[in-house]
This record gives sequence, C-alpha cells and structure tokens, in this order.
Amino acid sequence: MNFFALFLFFISFSTIIFLIANKKNFGVAMLAGSIILAIAIPDKIGNVFIATITDFKVIALMIIVVLIKLLATLLEESGLINGLIEGLESKLSSIGVIIAAPAILGLLPVPGGALLSAPIVKKQGDGMEMKREKQMALNLWYRHIGFMIYPLSTSLILLAGLSGIDVYTLILYQIPIFFISFFVGYVFVYKCKGKGRKKGHGDFLGLIPILLPVAIAIPLSIFLASYFSKEVATYIAYLIAIPIGIFTAIKMSDRRIEMKKGLSPTLALAIFGIMFFKNIINATGITAHLSSYFNFLPSLILIPLVSFIIGILTAHNMAAIAILYPMFSSIMNINLVIIMFISSFFGYLVSPLHLCLAVTYDYFHPKFGDFYKMIIPPAIVVMVIVVILYGIVM
Repeated sequence: MNFFALFLFFISFSTIIFLIANKKNFGVAMLAGSIILAIAIPDKIGNVFIATITDFKVIALMIIVVLIKLLATLLEESGLINGLIEGLESKLSSIGVIIAAPAILGLLPVPGGALLSAPIVKKQGDGMEMKREKQMALNLWYRHIGFMIYPLSTSLILLAGLSGIDVYTLILYQIPIFFISFFVGYVFVYKCKGKGRKKGHGDFLGLIPILLPVAIAIPLSIFLASYFSKEVATYIAYLIAIPIGIFTAIKMSDRRIEMKKGLSPTLALAIFGIMFFKNIINATGITAHLSSYFNFLPSLILIPLVSFIIGILTAHNMAAIAILYPMFSSIMNINLVIIMFISSFFGYLVSPLHLCLAVTYDYFHPKFGDFYKMIIPPAIVVMVIVVILYGIVM
C-alpha cells in the first residue's frame, strides 16, 4: 500500500474541507487539494493536467454550469420570477404556496437561493400562525429536494460525469426518493391549517425559460445518443438547450439586463478543480487502498455514514460528490451511487455551514435547536428508507 499517497490524500481532503468551511473559493480549494495530492505523482502530474484541460467532457461541464448560473441570474433580474409567484398566490392555498414557491425557485441553482423564497414563505406562514422554525424548515426542505430529479442540477451532472452513469438514469432511480422525501417532509414538518387561495393576478411565463431547456435537452440527448455516447450526447444537448433558455429569458424581459452579473468564471474553475482532483486520485491508484482501509465496515453502513458526514463538513453537494466518488469508486454500483448521493445531499442540507441555511436563519431568526429538531428526523428517515430500498431490497 502506498501510505505516502494515502497520507497526502487525507491532507488534501482536510485542506479542501478547511478552505470551504472558511468560505474560501470552492475552485481554489479543489486546486489546493489537487496540488497537495499531486506531490505523490511528480512524474505524472503534467500529463494529468493536460489530459484534464483538453478533455471535451470537462470543458463541456465547465461551460454548462456557467450557463446554468447565467440563466438563473437572468430569470431573477428580468422580473419573470415575480409574475410567477403572483400567479401561484392566485391559484394555491397558503400551504400550497409555501411548498411550491421554494420548489420552483429551487430550479434556480444559485448559492443562498433559499433566501429568494423566504419572504413568500414568511408571508404565508405568518398568516397561518406557523412557527418560524417550521417556516425555515419547509423553505429549506422543498427548496432542495427537487435537485434529486432536476436535469439541470449541477450536482447530478457532475455525478454523471464522475460515474459514467447517464444523468437520466440517475434521475429515474431517484424519482421514488423524491416523492418519499416530499411526503416525509410534509408529515414531519407540517401541522397547520391551510388557508384558501387568494384573489390575485400574475402569470406563469417565468416557467418557460426554466422548463424549455429541459424540454429540449431530453429528446435531443436521446437523438444524439445514436451518434455519440450517452454522456457526450447529454453534454451536447445541454450546450444547445440552455442557451435557448437564456435567449428566451432575454427576449421575454422588458428590462435592461447586465449579462456580466450572471457570468461566474469561479464556477468553471470549481468544475475544473473537481475533475483535476478526480484524475489525480485515479493516477495515484489509492482508491482501491481506501476501500480496503475501510472494509471492516459493511458498505451499507460505511457509504451513507461517511457521505452524510462529508456532506455536513463540506456544506456543498458538488464538493462532497467530488471527494466521495473517487474514494469509493472501486466498490460502486448504481445502487451505492444513489445511496452515496442521497446521504451526502442530506448532510449538505442540514449542515450549519450550508449557505442557504445561514442566510435563511438570518432572515427567520428561529430557535436553532427547535429548527434542527424539525429538519434532522425527516432527513434521517429518508436516508434509512433509501438504504433499505436500494441496498437491501433492490
């Protein structure tokens, strides 16, 4: 066993977590960890770097996440989201708005995005005399669980890139988990009388640029799969579909929009850092050593436990996936990939370092202990159900 490489892995891993926990740039954190681990392979690092920076899948992934962030910013800046929320208030009960608003705004994968739906949840929740802890828990829960099945979720796209499993296959496996999460969250957190819908006006035009890329990407990727691998076909479909959504948002807006606000080169750097880190790990050959190092624990205990902890420590689902998948890649099958993703997802969701949690705590000012009593039990219940369903039954 290459103990030096293993030692450097844990140093690099700790460095990444430390930097992210201290709010440093995610891409810089990944590059720092990569450089530390690269000491183990001085004769290979140049080739690994060139292979990473010239890889079509890496380049495509970098462009895709930047385009998704741009689309999210355009929807917010254009005011299309405001009309969408007014439309919801005219059609749904108060509890319906409390669930739908964070779920729809959850389609905008922007850091701290739960703050966008917080005022809507507070308005409806106060009218129902709902405790602030419950308002915050509902806002966070329904803001995030849609990422399990959302085709433009950057975490899912990254996991597909790392595992080689088609993103739509991952979504298909996780559709039951989404519905389980929806109802478990509702049962644990919601115990208030709903109010009737209000008279109002608004429109649902904001859904067009959100759903249009998905509607285009899915059939296009299926068509392109006849000519390319599923993974490459998916990337090409996204590179075509997301700009159409961006163009649509611009055309539908009656405001002048600053495109620069939505451009995020740091996101591209983060994706490159993740893929570079993964390739260095593969070049060191330590993944087999890591799995053997932990083999005293059954995988159905090891993977969810470690994934949940890493999700809490990184407070970033992409970071957790980037660290976890290379660690366990030698023992992975699709069911274990799903267990890993869901466990790290809920660790990230409840992490006190999670930006959405931090900004909404500042908004709702709940009792922190009471908030955690509401959100941790449903998270644990869903994780246990997933381990049973995908680890034992299937």
